[in-house]
Amino acid sequence: MADAVHEFELIERIVARLRDTARGDGVVLGPGDDAAVLEIPTGHQFVVSTDTLVADRHYPGGACADAIGYRSLAVATSDLAAMGATPAFATVSLTAENLTVNWAEHYAGGLATAARDFGITIVGGNIARGPESVTVTVHGHTPGGMAITRSGAKPGEVLYVTGSLGGAGLALADENLGEWSLVALKEDSPLKRYWMPRPRLELGIGLRGIASAAIDISDGLSSDLDHLCRASGVGCDVDLDAIPLYAGATALDAVAMGDDYELALAAPPDVRDTIADLAQRHGIPITPIATLRKDANPGAGWTQGGTLVEVRPGYRHF
Repeated sequence: MADAVHEFELIERIVARLRDTARGDGVVLGPGDDAAVLEIPTGHQFVVSTDTLVADRHYPGGACADAIGYRSLAVATSDLAAMGATPAFATVSLTAENLTVNWAEHYAGGLATAARDFGITIVGGNIARGPESVTVTVHGHTPGGMAITRSGAKPGEVLYVTGSLGGAGLALADENLGEWSLVALKEDSPLKRYWMPRPRLELGIGLRGIASAAIDISDGLSSDLDHLCRASGVGCDVDLDAIPLYAGATALDAVAMGDDYELALAAPPDVRDTIADLAQRHGIPITPIATLRKDANPGAGWTQGGTLVEVRPGYRHF
C-alpha cells in the first residue's frame, strides 16, 4: 500500500507535523531519544496524569483523526486543571491495526492544535500495532504543597460547579458524531463540546489556595461528586434545580452524562466573593449547588423541588 511506511519514518512524520509544539520551555531533550529530559521551576512539584481512549468505547470508531487528536489531549489535560497545575508536557502513545501516514498526520495536527491552546509541549511517545487506542500522559507543576486534591473539603463549605453541564452528552445522540473534523466545528455546539472540550486551566490555577478540593467532571457529576465526597469524608444534598445546564439538556440527564470536563470544587463560605471575581475575570460561571456536611456515610444525595430523587450513576469503565 502506497501509504505504508516503516515505524521510524512514521514517527518522523508525526514529529514534523507537531512542529513548534514539540519544543518549549523546560524541554532539555524532546522527541527522538530514548526518553525526554525536562525541567520545572525551582520549588515546584510535578503533577502527572494518564488517560486512555479506546475506539468504539471512548469515541466512535472511524472518527476523524484530527478530532481524536484534540480530544485525547484535552481530556487528559482536564485532570491538571482540577489539581490547579500549570500544564507543561505530554507524551502520546498510538495503537492501531493499520496506522497510516494520512491518519497519523491528521491526528498529530489535531494534537498540535490542542497543545497550542493549552500551552503544552509534546515531548515523546510510542506507536504499536493492536486494537485502536490513544494514551496520553500529561505533566504539569504547582508550587510546592499547592496542588488541589479531592480530599480537602470540609463540612460547612460550599460546593460549586464551573460552566454548564450536559452539552457534550447531547452530542452522543448524533448518529454522525464520528464524521466531524475540527475545521467543521466553528461555533459552540454539543459536537464542539464533545470533540473540543476546554479544560478549565486558568480557573484551576486561580483556585490555588482558595478551593479546598476539586475534581474534573469527566464521568458525570453524579459519579465524580461521590468521589470527592468520599475522599473528603463529607456528604451533601444537591438540588437539581441549581445545576447550571447547557441549553437543551435536562438536569437528570446532565448530572449523569460524562464528557463535560468542567470542575466541581469546594471552598469555604468566606471566599464566595473571591470565587465570584474569578468567574467574572475568566468569563466562566462558577455556580454554588450545595453545602457540604459531616456525614457518617459520605456521598451525594439529590433533590428536586424539595423531594429526594434517584439519579443515574455516571460512566463506569467496568
